[in-house]
Amino acid sequence: MRIRLILCFLTTLAPSGIEAASLTVAPTRVDLAEGEASAAVTLHNNDADTVMVQVQTFAWPDGPATVDLQPTRALLAVPPIAEITGRGRQIIRVALRAPLTGPQEHAFRLLITEVPRGSAKATGVRFALRLSLPVFVTPKDAEPSPVWSLRASGQGAVTLVLRNEGHAHLQVRRIAWRPDGRAGQAASIDAPAYVLAGREHGWPLPAGTAAGPIQLEAETSIGPLHATVAPASG
Repeated sequence: MRIRLILCFLTTLAPSGIEAASLTVAPTRVDLAEGEASAAVTLHNNDADTVMVQVQTFAWPDGPATVDLQPTRALLAVPPIAEITGRGRQIIRVALRAPLTGPQEHAFRLLITEVPRGSAKATGVRFALRLSLPVFVTPKDAEPSPVWSLRASGQGAVTLVLRNEGHAHLQVRRIAWRPDGRAGQAASIDAPAYVLAGREHGWPLPAGTAAGPIQLEAETSIGPLHATVAPASG
């Protein structure tokens, strides 16, 4: 039996709920404000068969890619393994082992992985679902501070870069942009991303794009952001 893993990064939806394969999870992100030590995530099994899941916690030092997740003991998920009966549900408790200090937000990922079942003689491909939920522990008054720039990367390529110089994450959902001073339809960047505190993220602009300046409007977790971005350098 071959097993293929489907990885779902829950980065763009509002924290209400999402359905994937036989599981529904809500909320799709966990926010722990100052003084809050725990929260709950609810898994619903929409299938008639029992589903087994494994729950793990990881430190998330960078973004938006999650390939560099690091095992952590700072965040606890209970139970770490659970069976969810058909049409049933399971509550996962997420808690800090100890209060986290400092002015900067701490970012984690909660990974919920379906444990495949079936006979060893089964043939074909089975799909194991993995959900990746962001968990943020945010100090009081911590806010993002976005700084936009255009960066030349050789052979005429230009990248729109957002650096977050604040103490909390910024979620970018969509960006509309056009060359400064030009009317007409704005180009759209539909590549959502979290930009963690002290980190940056870049979106390549189409080939042939002038080095700037450009005007943009970004849909973000702190509302619309408008900016005129200076020409690229370097």
